[in-house]
Amino acid sequence: MVPFHQLSPTAKLRRLRTLAERALAEYDLKNPSIAYHGFETNLMYRVRTDSGQRYMLRLASPGWRTLEDLWSEAVWLEALARDTRIHAPRVIPNRDGRYVVQASVPGVPDSWCVTFMTWVPGRLLGHYLNAPNLARMGALFAELHHHGITWTPPAGFTSRRFEHWLSRGEPNLIVGDAENRIPSGEARRTIERMHTVVEDAYAAVDRRDLRVIHCDLWHDNIKLHRDMLCPFDFEDTVLGYRAHDIAVAMLDLLEATDEGQYEKLLGAFRAGYEAHLAWPDEEMEPFQIGRLLWTLNWIARHEPEWLTDSVERHLPVFETYEKTGRVAKPRV
Repeated sequence: MVPFHQLSPTAKLRRLRTLAERALAEYDLKNPSIAYHGFETNLMYRVRTDSGQRYMLRLASPGWRTLEDLWSEAVWLEALARDTRIHAPRVIPNRDGRYVVQASVPGVPDSWCVTFMTWVPGRLLGHYLNAPNLARMGALFAELHHHGITWTPPAGFTSRRFEHWLSRGEPNLIVGDAENRIPSGEARRTIERMHTVVEDAYAAVDRRDLRVIHCDLWHDNIKLHRDMLCPFDFEDTVLGYRAHDIAVAMLDLLEATDEGQYEKLLGAFRAGYEAHLAWPDEEMEPFQIGRLLWTLNWIARHEPEWLTDSVERHLPVFETYEKTGRVAKPRV
């Protein structure tokens, strides 16, 4: 058998489909059909049964998320279905009652964590970025944040806390001297100053605000269906702070719009949020800078050939923040 790493991308997908089919066999479904949906960090398949029911089968790349992470996602989704009217997916347990199945086949290295969940209808919210929908999005965040602090997670729930700009055990490749991949100079000194700003912001957050958060609920992790917002992709479920959760979503909104439109949509989002919950006391801009540092660090780790260009594109954002306290749209 040809080693997995020597296969073409198409041949790898053929072999992984065998793994997906083996995992799907652990669920009580009548004549399911399986179709490739996409492969970025996770490998996704659409599943349909004879009765027309639709599902999503997700294979998490080994090393991306732990079994604890994915189980935590599943139990929070179950609690949201029980306690709220939020239209999020539900994780379907296998015959043994497990929310996450570890699947493997010969010829594919490692085992893959597999999650089987209900299909989320609608189209991505990114196609419909207007004030009414951003107000709905703000209300959705408020409901999730309210549940995240009033719900008591069960034993075994993740203990991860997003309290720094790096909070998942990634190596730090852009700050400090140990493994820094940015040459000495003004760019490196600017990034060091941004690091201090961000760490100070996390240190200053009122610890009573800590709660379960989605941690990646940007507009294209939400679908719009019949005037309802349907959030998905809860795999980053973690303990964190509202200001961080909002800041990351609004940074993605800024990058998808122009700055004038962004201000209008941010105002609509905030109005929708404040109709249900008080706005966080913390300024969100330092947490947005933290997200940009995380992006640079990810590039340093996974696409180092693009690091110099990415640093050059982000430096004006950092310089603008130092002068004005605002976060500008990163240059493309």
